[in-house]
Amino acid sequence: MVEKEENARRDFEELKFVLPEISPHLWKEEFKIYVDKFIKERLYEKEYITMTPWLNEQEREQGLTNVHELRRLVAGAVQEWELVQQSEHAATCATLDRALVWQGRGYVSPNINTIFSDRLCRVNLRKFRELYGW
Repeated sequence: MVEKEENARRDFEELKFVLPEISPHLWKEEFKIYVDKFIKERLYEKEYITMTPWLNEQEREQGLTNVHELRRLVAGAVQEWELVQQSEHAATCATLDRALVWQGRGYVSPNINTIFSDRLCRVNLRKFRELYGW
């Protein structure tokens, strides 16, 4: 589970580095398209996992673990998109603080973010559930 999250985080970091160099004016839209595609793929995986019948308790536990992993990946992708929308100094604080949702913690040091930013970037769970059904 940790390896997939780390790979996804690394992919998003590379995209955030490369896209502004390629198209400085449209990179956020392209990043959003990539995030939406990533989330849609995870939702298809979730549907496949939940539609497949489990033969025993061990398969059931593995399936539920996989669904939990997919939820964390989707939450991380949403967090990355919200970070891109923040001002550069707020995203830098979050990166320096290593307080991304990839570690399952969200923002944990409001003092740094309060000094540098007037908005905290959090995943709105109600909006998230409305958009993605989780």
